[in-house]
Parts: sequence; structure tokens; C-alpha cells
Amino acid sequence: MSSRIPSPKPTESTPLISTQHTNTTTHDPHKPLIPPLSRVLFTSWLLGLTFAFTQTSLVYAFRVMTCEEYYKTHSWTGTRDRCALPIIEARAARSLAIMSTTTTTCTIINLFLTGFWIKKFGPKAAMFQQTAWAALRNLTQIYAQTIGGSTGVMFIQLSQSFNLIGSSGGYQLAGNAFIAHLALAEERTKLFGVLQGCILLGSSVGYIIGGTVYRYFGQLAPFQVTFCLLVFCTIFGRFFLPYVSPDGNHHPSSVQALEKKKRSFLAPLALFLPRRKMIDGKKRWDINLTLLGLGGFFSVLATGYVPMALQLVGTNAFGFLPDQSGVMLSLTLLVKAFFLSLCFPRIIALGRAYFSPSHQLLPPPERSSDDRPDSPLEAEEPNVTSAPQVDTARTPTDRAHGAEFDLHFLRWSIFSDGCLTACVTASTQGWHLFLAAAVLPFASGTGSAIKGVTLDFVAPEERSDALGAIALIEKLATVSTIGVFGTIFGALSEVGRPTLVFAANAAVAMIAFLLLMFVRFPKETPIALA
Repeated sequence: MSSRIPSPKPTESTPLISTQHTNTTTHDPHKPLIPPLSRVLFTSWLLGLTFAFTQTSLVYAFRVMTCEEYYKTHSWTGTRDRCALPIIEARAARSLAIMSTTTTTCTIINLFLTGFWIKKFGPKAAMFQQTAWAALRNLTQIYAQTIGGSTGVMFIQLSQSFNLIGSSGGYQLAGNAFIAHLALAEERTKLFGVLQGCILLGSSVGYIIGGTVYRYFGQLAPFQVTFCLLVFCTIFGRFFLPYVSPDGNHHPSSVQALEKKKRSFLAPLALFLPRRKMIDGKKRWDINLTLLGLGGFFSVLATGYVPMALQLVGTNAFGFLPDQSGVMLSLTLLVKAFFLSLCFPRIIALGRAYFSPSHQLLPPPERSSDDRPDSPLEAEEPNVTSAPQVDTARTPTDRAHGAEFDLHFLRWSIFSDGCLTACVTASTQGWHLFLAAAVLPFASGTGSAIKGVTLDFVAPEERSDALGAIALIEKLATVSTIGVFGTIFGALSEVGRPTLVFAANAAVAMIAFLLLMFVRFPKETPIALA
């Protein structure tokens, strides 16, 4: 006699599809072998490696071509390195500055174009488009070095215009868009950190391998390998990355929001402007997103120059050679990748667990038809969005998922970063800088945290715009920090106190901390603006 308990008879209220889990070993043919988020993280790591592969070789290429041009009209009679002349180094530095300016300007424009591309065609198309155009840029750089001299320098500078349609900033924005669409609401902040950690780990590996390839196979070898990697990444991303439908295929909360998105190319910037919302029956201004944007700008302004300052102080004050600076930079990237990939997610999880218990008794909101998965792929992958989860972006004051902790972490992360950076001012020996390079990354979660917090303030249809706006703010801050602190460092070096630049960095970090202290989660959602 069978001991199996008979099933109850079906009634009118019995669901047509059972929601109970069944014990079966049958393989689900619809479940992908590799989860979508894992594919995104691996692709981001590979792209980080690829884009960093030629960084050190490109700087040296400028020196070589400038040296070639100089000796077209001069002769060399010495015995040491004939390119080690102040005039050659100065010309190479000016050429690099022009290239950097072109690269940064084109990358900023690319962020707008990538944001539009994500909304129009989805993050997958935006991701592998970046690598396709970068491959053409790399091919141009190979050709430029075969020409050499001032013509080669000019070709490389012009090749940076490819950053308009394919840049490292663009693929990082596309990666963040994947996280925003695929991750559960309570997992987003952690995964932003993991994504950044994967990119940094890839960059660190790229620096090391690229330099090794240059040493053993010649000047053009790193560029030739990078071209092959970019072509591979383009094909790889086309077939390997998960498909996520573009934002334009979703049903936004209002027709006005959709129309605004269609007609406004600069929509990302508008998200950080003050908004009107209903509070106690009255329309009042909400500046929380504005304060978040300013806090993000000043945090990057404070920390963006620190790696460069470490290298410059090491070279000017402690006599570091290029290989020592390279090791120090790789150390910083490796430790930062370790922190963001492993430590940061655990800190967020533990912090949210501490903040959440007092809100566990609240009944979960009902799942509406708008809370369906963003794409068929998400419905296939139970580890991504198939579970009945509610998106906290629709309820920004829902602290059960620990969004309040993300805001606290954001504030105190930049505060800790400022304090640690100020301590570097007391450096008196070279090993102090190596110690700073190993310790400072443990306060580097600010960028990932600000993405997670910002997405808790905006509606789902505004996520791509929000990520694009954050990327744009970070890029503008990066450009500003080079000019501002480059000038400060030069002035401090003239008076023999170059390490004081770290104190200036710390002061700006405290400005970011003070701005973020006034951010509060809104009690009401913003009203639609005409």
C-alpha cells in the first residue's frame, strides 16, 4: 500500500499553476547554465583588462615618437639614454595632455550617447558597441606608431575621437545598467561594488600583463594583443551577454515621464535638479537628489587625484622609479578590487541586517502588474528576479531592505576616506606611500554606495538616466580634480611641501561628508512636473 498522502481535490480557488516547490532532479531547460549577473561581471572584468592593456605602453610610445621627431633636426653624441632630455620630456608631456583632454571630452559626450543607446536598444547593444569602436581606435594607434614622429603623435591624438562612440566610461555605464535591471532591489548596492571590483581587478591584471608583453615582444605587441582582445570582446558580448529590454519598452508611471524622456537628450542632468513634491497636502521643494549629486561630485574631486598624488610624491620626494610606481598602483587596484568584490557586499549585508529587524513586522506590499520582470531572461533565472520581490525604487522609504543603511555607509565612507587621506600628509619615507596604497582602498565604497542610494530615490523608468547622470558627475569631477589639485600640487612642490596635497584632498572630502549629512529619504514620491 502506498504511503503517499492524497492530493486535495481542486476547487474554484485552486491556482492553475502550483506555486509549491517540487523535489525533482529534472534539469530545467529554460534555466541558463551561467547566471546572467555572472556573465555581466565576467565581461566587465575582461573589458577592464582589455582597456588597461596599453595604458603604460601608450605613455612610452609618446616619449619614443617625440624623441624620433626631435632627432630629425638634432644629433646625439652622448652615451646615456638619448631621449632623457628635459625638452623631449616636456614635449611628450604636452602631447599627452592634449590627448588626455581629447579623451576626457569625448568620453563625457559618450556618456550621453551611451545613456540614449541604453534606453533605445538596451544595455547589451550599448556594451558591445563600445568595444567595436575601441577596436578601430586601437588599430589607428598601431598605424600611428608605424609612422612615428610628430605625425604619429597627431594620429594617436585624433584616434581618441573614437571615444565619442566607444569608451571605457561607456562600457562601465552599460555594466551598471545591467545591475540596475537584473539585480533584486536589496542586492543592487552590493553588486555595484562587486562590478567595480571586477573592473579594477581586470585593470590591475591588464597593467601587469601589458607591461610584460611590451618588455618581451616589443613596442607594438601590446596594441596588437589589445586589438585582438577588443574584437573578441565584441563578438563575445554579442552572444554571451544577457538580453535586457530597453527602458522604452517598459510602462512608465506616467505618460509625461515617457514624453520627457523622448524629447530630452540631457534628461540625466535634470534628475539632480530640485523637485517639487507633495508633503502634508502642500507642494514643497525636495533637494535630496541635488545634495546627493553634489556629494558625489565632491567625493570624486577629493579622491580622484590621490593615486596620481601618490605617484608624484613618490617620484619627486622619495625618488621612486617607474617600476616602483607601477607596483604601487597595481597594489592599490588589487586591494580596492578585493575590498569592493568581497568586503563591501558583506558590510552592506551585515549593516542592512542590523537596520532591518525593527521593520520586519510590516506586511509586504502587494505585487502589481508593473512589477513583472524586465525581460524574459529574468523570468527564466530564479536567482535574479523570478522570486516575488518588490522593487524599493517604487517605495523609497521602505527601510526593510536596508536602504537607510546604504545612506549611512555613504556618509561615513567618505568621512573615513578623508581621515585616512589626511594621515598620508605625515609620510616621511617611501614605504609610507606603499602603506597608504594598501590602506586607502578600504574606504573606497563611496562610488558604489551612491549609485545604490540614488536608485532608491528615482522611479524604475529613470534608472538609466540616474546612472548616466552619476557617471557624468564622476567624469566632470575627475576632469576638475586634475586641474585643481594639479595646480595645488605644483604650488606645494615649489615650497618643498608636496605631501600637503593630501590634506587638501581630505578637506574636500569633508565638504562631501557635510553635504551628504543633509540627505533624507523622502516621505512622498515626486509629483509630475509639466
